[in-house]
Amino acid sequence: MSPRLRLPAALGLLAILALAALLALSAPALQRGWRALELLRDLQAGVDTSDSPAHTAIPQRIAADFTVDGRHHRADRYLPAEEQPRATLVLLHGLTPEGRREPRLVHFADTLARAGFAVLVPELPGMRSLSMGITDARDITDALRHALNARDDCSAVGELAVSFAVGPALLAALAPEVRERLAFVVAVGGYYDLGAAITYATTGFDPLAQRAGRPPAPEGRWWLLQSQSGRLDDPMDRRLVRTVAQRKLRDPDAAIDDLVSELGPSGRALYSLVANTDPKRVPGLIQAQPPSVRRELEALDLTARDLDALRARVVLIHGTEDAVIPVSHSQALQQRLGPGRAWLFETGGLQHVDVSPGLTEGWALWRAVYALLALADEASPSC
Repeated sequence: MSPRLRLPAALGLLAILALAALLALSAPALQRGWRALELLRDLQAGVDTSDSPAHTAIPQRIAADFTVDGRHHRADRYLPAEEQPRATLVLLHGLTPEGRREPRLVHFADTLARAGFAVLVPELPGMRSLSMGITDARDITDALRHALNARDDCSAVGELAVSFAVGPALLAALAPEVRERLAFVVAVGGYYDLGAAITYATTGFDPLAQRAGRPPAPEGRWWLLQSQSGRLDDPMDRRLVRTVAQRKLRDPDAAIDDLVSELGPSGRALYSLVANTDPKRVPGLIQAQPPSVRRELEALDLTARDLDALRARVVLIHGTEDAVIPVSHSQALQQRLGPGRAWLFETGGLQHVDVSPGLTEGWALWRAVYALLALADEASPSC
């Protein structure tokens, strides 16, 4: 899913405050800050509007399929209409059956192109099938390798990921083929400790903050169930578990006893993890998963990864009231990376990846967008 910004009338006051701050800056910084405000204004226009922002021409979208090591990938590229790209940004969709053509993602890519980015949006089959796995990290690595190798100048290359795509995106940024050349990563509402994220999604307890958070999104446990259903070896268990998840996602009150009673050992182990409400049981339930599921969960977890090897600088954006992945994950990730490599922007108006901020939150988002533009402009990769 991509961020959807609906900035209210307070944006006018935000523009005044931003302009006041910009007056003290140099000409390049002034231009960057004004562009950041324009980007937020474009996002305010929303997916459903038929009016194109007047300040920039409509970006061009072209097919951009590519092949890496014999693996073919579908992708779209969005190009600024009236300027040379300031940088290439690989934009990654999250768990959505519409993939790279999800309307909000398309609108976001269009907006980023208006801000001067060449935007590459690859199709991620795992995410599109709602079955997040380690193959997503490989596919993202392929997209980054392609973007880095396709440059005909010294412009920077970065990536932007949201929600559960953040983990695979950071794993891709660590890949030896790209880590020395990738300039920046933007992570919106992402996770750090996958076990802690599962604990919160299923029990409402946040182990990273050591307290119960706000009630988690009720669909979170069923997203988890569906995302791992394909890892089960037994075809009957795969079908039953997927049906349980889909039934609950359609209707949270739907009865599922008829399906659960038919589950085999592997399917029951996975169902037990997502149905559990006791935080203390989660580590044991994860260890009790079938090897195929446990390997995927361990591979996607960031806590045991050598994040010191990450060369890209990181912008973290997270809602303080996130009911899917708590802000404590971005806080822990920033602490792990250190203040010189990661910047965290917290906002009360960000509900996971959907945004309806007031003035204060709009100011935080403006600062985050400014940081993104600054990283793109200031990065100097070797050619």
